[in-house]
Amino acid sequence: MKKNKGFTLLEVMVALAIFATAAMALTKVAMQYTQATSNAVLRTKAQFVAMNAAAQMEINREWLEGTQSEQVEQQGENWQIDKSTQPTVSPDIQRVTVQVSLFNKETGKVEAGITNIVFFNYRIAAS
Repeated sequence: MKKNKGFTLLEVMVALAIFATAAMALTKVAMQYTQATSNAVLRTKAQFVAMNAAAQMEINREWLEGTQSEQVEQQGENWQIDKSTQPTVSPDIQRVTVQVSLFNKETGKVEAGITNIVFFNYRIAAS
């Protein structure tokens, strides 16, 4: 009598369990990668928005007193830009902090702070 060659039901079930575990782990890694990439893109966009706000202040020679908030649409998103100043040793130089957050137009609320930058603004003497 010939001996049947092949896998037993138990061997097939163990192989499927190993495959299912590996597939779940790979799916989880892929989801984490996708989320990390999405977050990096959002942070990069927010950084550009913050740098644009700082550059706009320098171009307009804007001297900020206290704090200022505004909502803008840039980079395909709605943002809230909060600017605050602190004095420095020199009266003609101010430390400006620009914080950029996601803004939800539907609820009218800030969803999450994404990034902030600090730069030094200076007064230009009138010629």
